[in-house]
Amino acid sequence: MKEKPGIRFIFFSAQEGQQYEKILGFAKRLFLPAQISIHSKPKSFSKAVLEPGFDHRIILILAASPGDLARILSLRNLLENRSVILILPDSEEDTMTQALSLYPRYIDYVQNDLKDVYPVLKKMVEKLYGQTDEEKKSR
Repeated sequence: MKEKPGIRFIFFSAQEGQQYEKILGFAKRLFLPAQISIHSKPKSFSKAVLEPGFDHRIILILAASPGDLARILSLRNLLENRSVILILPDSEEDTMTQALSLYPRYIDYVQNDLKDVYPVLKKMVEKLYGQTDEEKKSR
């Protein structure tokens, strides 16, 4: 299978668990292993966002706690004009206000089953490159 040039899926989560595993499963269905970049620390995450050689980056941030969101907010300037999906710890007004300052393409919450995240990711990939690798495999 030929690798799609210039695309990177960057996943940030400070903690592992059921939601983490679910998102990783989505990523593995849509991206080749070399296209997936996983981070638990803001410093390595910021380096991945700035890494040269990729035309497109799809960023998914799993902020399971308010502290996780606060750490990401400090990197707000790196996320400008990027395709960002946010999974938030809650839907409180303060959390939403902070999250919206990142201009995400999609927002969901850790307490949800995240079933809508996969179609959003798939649509983002299709918009960039047409069919996904998953669709090509099924033919």
